[in-house]
Amino acid sequence: MKKIVMIFAVLVMLGGGTASILKWLQLGPFQELQKEEKQPKAQKIEEIITIDMDPLITTIFQENRVAALVQIELKLETQGDKRAERIKYLLPVINDAFLKDMHSFMPRLLKAEERVDAEIIRQRLQLIGDKVAGKGLIRNVVIGDIVEQPAR
Repeated sequence: MKKIVMIFAVLVMLGGGTASILKWLQLGPFQELQKEEKQPKAQKIEEIITIDMDPLITTIFQENRVAALVQIELKLETQGDKRAERIKYLLPVINDAFLKDMHSFMPRLLKAEERVDAEIIRQRLQLIGDKVAGKGLIRNVVIGDIVEQPAR
């Protein structure tokens, strides 16, 4: 009787050990479970959503008079509906921060450069957007047209 119990115990231990090794190596029946878990993660890629903003109109002063007007059309890109709703909620704050920064930055930019450089402005607005809304919320700032109107 002792031999039968001992043989049964050894077989149970061998079966448990074999199942543990198969799971650890992800072989046999455990391989299919891993494939099913990985597929839903690949489908969670969120679409890119574009949010239109009102144009930024910056007045540039020179010696107590208006030297020029610069109008910049903007769009903000983000991923997912939750982030888009958060940006839409923060849009007045973001717009205000963009305007304040452009009023101080644009004259300095025009002193260094002859024309308004869209890439410099895009990078600057991305930096301001990350400060105001939080890093990673605004995926990209898209600059449309930049219209420079000299004063009359």
